[in-house]
Amino acid sequence: MSALVLSVALLAGEPHLPESGGRDGRLHLQLNGDVIYGIGGQSFLGAQLHFTGGYAVWTAGRATGTLDLGVQAQYGNEPTWLAPWLGEVDVTGSTHRMQLVVSAGHTFHMGKRRRVQLGTHVYGGLNHWLSSYSIVYPDEAVSGSAKVARSTFVVGGELELGYRFSRRVGANLVIGAPFPTPKSSSYVQGLVFVGLGLTIHLR
Repeated sequence: MSALVLSVALLAGEPHLPESGGRDGRLHLQLNGDVIYGIGGQSFLGAQLHFTGGYAVWTAGRATGTLDLGVQAQYGNEPTWLAPWLGEVDVTGSTHRMQLVVSAGHTFHMGKRRRVQLGTHVYGGLNHWLSSYSIVYPDEAVSGSAKVARSTFVVGGELELGYRFSRRVGANLVIGAPFPTPKSSSYVQGLVFVGLGLTIHLR
């Protein structure tokens, strides 16, 4: 019975900040799912999930600000067909990049009904890079293959713009990049990415 009461309490109220602009004292949860395009060693395609909790800390005029904490998972793949300069060389394989990070930041919820979101976040966590290719130079009778893996710590930042269409669903645009460090490599950690997707307001 207590579990049922807790579930009802969690679902009570709007799953987003009050459209009146007030601070309701609740932790609001949302999930962003994006298709991403970026540049690392070469162009890559992938997907990203970003789960965040936001708590309103100020409100003024037509804007409310939240402090956000979250966890983010990203996968990117660098297929050879996104590297046209390899057209005359017989290359098979791809590069995989996986990141699991935690994030923290601030979001402005703007407009009369607080439907527009503009957020900035920093993130940090694990980056795993796996490059596996086979190559053949037919004119030189040269061939070979190699597999290289690297796991590194990554720190970066993101800028996110979103709009809520309904009670629970919105859209978002995100751009992000890892911060350069002396020991980091864009081949391993990526250089920059952009993403477009949906936002689900959970609580």
